[in-house]
Amino acid sequence: MISVQSTTVQEVWDVLLNIDKALVEKNAVELERLISPDFIGAAPTGQSFTKEAYIQHHCKPGFGIMALTEEGIDATAIRFYGNTAVVNRRAHSQFKLPAGNLVEYDVQRLEVLLKANNEWQLVSGQGTQVMQLARPN
Repeated sequence: MISVQSTTVQEVWDVLLNIDKALVEKNAVELERLISPDFIGAAPTGQSFTKEAYIQHHCKPGFGIMALTEEGIDATAIRFYGNTAVVNRRAHSQFKLPAGNLVEYDVQRLEVLLKANNEWQLVSGQGTQVMQLARPN
């Protein structure tokens, strides 16, 4: 791991927030810009996506992610290895199912970004739904 400036951490955080915003707004043009051509991602269901499939899946009107609330940059681990950033973070998701009902859950994210041509892009992402454990009274 190398030492990085807080401006570099902020750059990566800003890209992640822009991706989250594009997911909620179903903005395929912005996702196209922020995600690398060779992106591979996985949803909390375990379904795997190429870049094109990921954008198509998340940009369907009236379906999918309707809101994301981040825990914040201070609760996020952003580590750097050369021009690669590895991010562990948690967000609260409101997700609209095809039947129209809204479900809410926390998702733990593992994301990898690469800086090329002075721009950060998401190259891989995995979301895992955080399950509430049944605790005895």
